[in-house]
Amino acid sequence: MRRLNYIFLVIFLFHGSLAPALAVSPEKLEKVKRDTALFSKIVGEVLKQNFDNPFALSSEPQGSYLEGYGVSVSFLLRINRGSIRGFYGEIRYPERSGEAVLSKEEKLQLVKKITSRTLVDYGGTIRGLDDHEKVSISAHVEDRNEWDPAGKMTIIVVSGTKKEITLMSRRDLPDEDLLRQLNTLEY
Repeated sequence: MRRLNYIFLVIFLFHGSLAPALAVSPEKLEKVKRDTALFSKIVGEVLKQNFDNPFALSSEPQGSYLEGYGVSVSFLLRINRGSIRGFYGEIRYPERSGEAVLSKEEKLQLVKKITSRTLVDYGGTIRGLDDHEKVSISAHVEDRNEWDPAGKMTIIVVSGTKKEITLMSRRDLPDEDLLRQLNTLEY
């Protein structure tokens, strides 16, 4: 009996390795790569317009394509960061009065609004996706004022299918409606 199970296991593994894989065409990958890079740049510019502190965005947003899922763009945003330590000491940047008075919760709500609006307004620039594939923006928001390591990082993911984003972009919806219709996850 053990020998029969072993033979079935070998046949199953061997057959699985020979099964033809549905590969994505190189043309589609090139188009999605180009469009994802453009969308990532747009996300970065929108963030820079809303968070004027030059130390807030640690690096440019980066996107990637996952076959069967779609495109995901992620970035690290540091809020409440008025200074940075370098070789020559500490560099301070005075925050604008508008951004400085916002609480952490208000800044997180602003990130949700920005990402949902950007997703709907510019998510259609990724032309190589199928209607069922998703476009998502992942914001890793770090609060420098938080001492608790568990509460220091908040992750916000806003996503929708290409078809949903296209339909929402044709209508003029307020930010609250966008957040209700898109998949939003905060943890």
